[in-house]
Amino acid sequence: MGYLVGIDIGGTFTDCAIVDGAGRLLTTKVPSTPPDFARGMLDALGAGAQAIGISLDEFCRDIAFLSHGTTVGTNTIIQKRGAKVGLITTKGHEDAIHIMRGSRGYGGRDIRKVVHFPETSKPTPIVPKRLIRGISERVDCFGEIVVKLNEQQAEAAIRELLAQGVEAIAICFLWSFRNPQHEDRVKALVQQIAPEIFVTTSVDIAPKWGEYERVTATALNAYLGPVMGGYLGRLDTSLRELGYAHGLQITQCGGGTVPVARAGEAPLLTLDSGPVSGVTASMFLGAAMGHKNVITTDMGGTSFDVSIIYEGKPAYSFISNTDQYEYFLPKVDLQAIGAGGGSLIRVQPEAPAA
Repeated sequence: MGYLVGIDIGGTFTDCAIVDGAGRLLTTKVPSTPPDFARGMLDALGAGAQAIGISLDEFCRDIAFLSHGTTVGTNTIIQKRGAKVGLITTKGHEDAIHIMRGSRGYGGRDIRKVVHFPETSKPTPIVPKRLIRGISERVDCFGEIVVKLNEQQAEAAIRELLAQGVEAIAICFLWSFRNPQHEDRVKALVQQIAPEIFVTTSVDIAPKWGEYERVTATALNAYLGPVMGGYLGRLDTSLRELGYAHGLQITQCGGGTVPVARAGEAPLLTLDSGPVSGVTASMFLGAAMGHKNVITTDMGGTSFDVSIIYEGKPAYSFISNTDQYEYFLPKVDLQAIGAGGGSLIRVQPEAPAA
């Protein structure tokens, strides 16, 4: 049996956990390396190889399983560093992503901000109106095609968005989760016209009723696609060149892992994947200790995350929220505050009394 390795990239540190064939655990920690987080992961592997006393190449060849949790996707959204996205949707429904819901992304979190609209504002749109195209098509709630896809409009929309310099295209039609034929066809047109462009459909990422949350999930997936795809691709290539031959696994927000190729297609699944791995580990530890109800906490250098395990299962949420964007994505329910181990507190001295 080779080594089992898990690597988690946080905002401050990158941690590596190694389990050898005898079940012994070794951990290493190195600084994270923004904006090129892949270098930090390789640094963590190098530190692990050094601690074991072998070369990095030999270590990579001996790894039987390698999983990776990352905050790159979450940070990309929060820091507004994603791709330039174009959106193709059903004609007449181009504004759904801008209208949002009445809570403006604050629902269930801060009732004062929900009730007092003058104190709140909508987030910066993921896709500006000039990069949204509506085309003629319609599928009804039973999955029947009532208006055939206008392929000429679809092709024209794709070419117009490409001329605007988009790096990714999101496709979301009404009731497409009942019948994905139109979305699949437009995706094929994008791949035919511009095979280098990242393209995603709502049926691939959020096949569920709820127009706003579905289109938001699709747009966010496109927003992350080129960033995460490039990052994961470079990382996978580097690991293969070092001799790792079993396929990199990426931890996902619902627990467990997915192959690196799937994570590249659906990078939205990687949001909060690192902290979720800690919840999964706490669930197994709690079960081994005979405890079904556990409160988990995870303090990093940047944030402090809390979750709950009840009756042996982690709490789940099915509508996720990142930076006020609400979208469909089943995930382990985590609450985070920006107060980690590296946070600094300053106290403003009181002015002397007059």
